Amino acid sequence: MDASNANPEVQTAAPAAAGCWQFDRQQAEAVLREAVHAPLAELGVIAASGDDAARFLHGQLTNDVEHLAADRLALAGYCTAKGRLLSTFRLWRDERGVCLLLPRELLPGVLKRLSMFVLRAKAKLVDDSAAWHVSAVFGRTAEAKLRALGIAVPAAPGDCVRDGATRIARLPGSPRVPERFLVLAPAAQAGQVASRLAELHTVGSGAFWWSEIDAGVPTVFAATQEKFVPQMINFEVIGGVSFSKGCYPGQEVVARSQYRGKLRRRMQLAHCAAAAPAGADVFAEGDAEAAGTVVMAAAAPGGGFDLLFECPQEKAEAPLRLGAGNGPALELRPMPYELVDVTA
Repeated sequence: MDASNANPEVQTAAPAAAGCWQFDRQQAEAVLREAVHAPLAELGVIAASGDDAARFLHGQLTNDVEHLAADRLALAGYCTAKGRLLSTFRLWRDERGVCLLLPRELLPGVLKRLSMFVLRAKAKLVDDSAAWHVSAVFGRTAEAKLRALGIAVPAAPGDCVRDGATRIARLPGSPRVPERFLVLAPAAQAGQVASRLAELHTVGSGAFWWSEIDAGVPTVFAATQEKFVPQMINFEVIGGVSFSKGCYPGQEVVARSQYRGKLRRRMQLAHCAAAAPAGADVFAEGDAEAAGTVVMAAAAPGGGFDLLFECPQEKAEAPLRLGAGNGPALELRPMPYELVDVTA
């Protein structure tokens, strides 16, 4: 379907609040049938340049930045001294330095905080969002569709390939959406990219965020800042934490959470008939005290909402409710990956 023929409501649909996407469920259902294209205007880019840029970020983020290869896209987090996530990123290296992709609503505060610690390092951090056009191609046949359009396709999750100045990165898939790709293009080439992808059905960004939920990949938004230690949202399981890289803010807390024994709180996938705002409480049925927190949610194929939430693992075995002990029921769904101890 040509983007010019797409329903205008599909192209302009936006979440009522970041972290919960309400949109026509037909958009999500389209992902199960075909390859689709979604612009991701809610994401911005921090660019770090200078001789010490990678070294500086290596000492601030949860993952290894100094050894990040130019053909890789990595996850990383930025924590408080107490180990609570202020932001999650996808990051890559280019000829100028390191680029951090994150929600625009968090970008000013994260940029200001990171910049405070540059001190004497030869590093400069700027809001580079205007220089980038970020979108996604995902859904059934996405890989074949990209190849048919003459676009190179990376082989494994985390791999990046260059198509001129544009980067195509493969994202982790799920049983329902096995093929997902991030398209990182210079803003000057946005029109060219859109033209090449014009025959794909264009959907609102909420369909992409639903695919992130289905793949079990969390993002921190303003509503969930400082609520999670990385392991509470499975961040180390999906490759967002290095336990061999050395110190960063909150590293002692993150390491202690990993090595002191069984990780008690974990992120789960569920379905609910009601919308679930990011940061909303999750209760065990009948309890007066909240057991967990919604990470993010989006309208699901077939109706209702799919969501990621965290809670103690033992509570996940009880009937769970959204917002109150007698609120809408959560129906647990299997995670698309195994919750393993990555340091075992």
